[in-house]
Amino acid sequence: MSRRELLLSGAAAALSACSGARAPAAPELVAPRAVELWSAFDLPAEDPRSRELSGIAWDARARVLWAVHDHTPAVVALVPDRDLRAWRFGETVGLEIDGPVDLEGVALLPDGFLVCSELGPRVVELDRAGRFRRDLELPARLRGARENKSLESLTLAPSRRFVFTTTETALEVDGAEATPRSGARVRIVRLAWGGADRGAREYAYETDPLPHDAGDWGVADLAALDDARLLVLERGWTHGYGNTVRIYETTLDPRARCAEAEALSSGSPALRKSLVVDLEKLDATGVPGPKQPQPTPLLDNFEGLALGPTLPDGRATLLLVSDDNGRTDQHARVVVLAL
Repeated sequence: MSRRELLLSGAAAALSACSGARAPAAPELVAPRAVELWSAFDLPAEDPRSRELSGIAWDARARVLWAVHDHTPAVVALVPDRDLRAWRFGETVGLEIDGPVDLEGVALLPDGFLVCSELGPRVVELDRAGRFRRDLELPARLRGARENKSLESLTLAPSRRFVFTTTETALEVDGAEATPRSGARVRIVRLAWGGADRGAREYAYETDPLPHDAGDWGVADLAALDDARLLVLERGWTHGYGNTVRIYETTLDPRARCAEAEALSSGSPALRKSLVVDLEKLDATGVPGPKQPQPTPLLDNFEGLALGPTLPDGRATLLLVSDDNGRTDQHARVVVLAL
């Protein structure tokens, strides 16, 4: 990892995001240490609740992980054991949203949920019973997203002042998708949620190039550390090789603001990023073998990222969930990383 100094106590941040406690101005840092695989658990393939899970959000108050289904408008609770090594299903909340949706991200509100849909695209607020409240206003240019490459991510800052989202790959107007030689330019959108700020701000972020000569690559999810720092889940798939999954940290920088730019060029400023972990490099001893070619047994189509609770030894955690795409040759897997 190129820099291991930024990650917070996951439990404190998650609690402030979903309870009445006063949110901290900035999360507490933890000492530099290596990222380790804590656990990997495969949800039962025969259970329809395992199918097509995408974005996730940790609920510290209830101690459950909420996951949103892609094509079924619902969020399902995943309940861990005490040691975060096994998971079971809790309640399912149906979401009352008019029109077709392809839900890819979820964020937890004190009294409800936010979800994002690739179709529209939309960011929708609902109460805790799943009843519709409103659509958040998005920059009009997001309607120019590539088909099936639109809003893929959603996260709420611990302060509850801002919501962040981005498209999976570059808008048509902003250039090409990732190639083996260059990454794609996406716009990370910060939406005002509370406080005095109003409107949306956009920041240019460049993904990695394709890790192989073919395949796809893009941003699958975001997790906010505070009002300016984000974790970015980049992932892709290559036929005959499998998935590549990397998590980066970036800090919003006014020099990369791009709301006024009609199009992003390869020479325009982009946010700096540093690698937190490449999942391919983790020790995957004991993880069940893959159902299709993968570089390690751990890897699958991870689309959900969230800050998790603190482990008994004081380490922070990151939680990931893979989307099995409703296929029998992929895992619906929950992974816990210790930092």
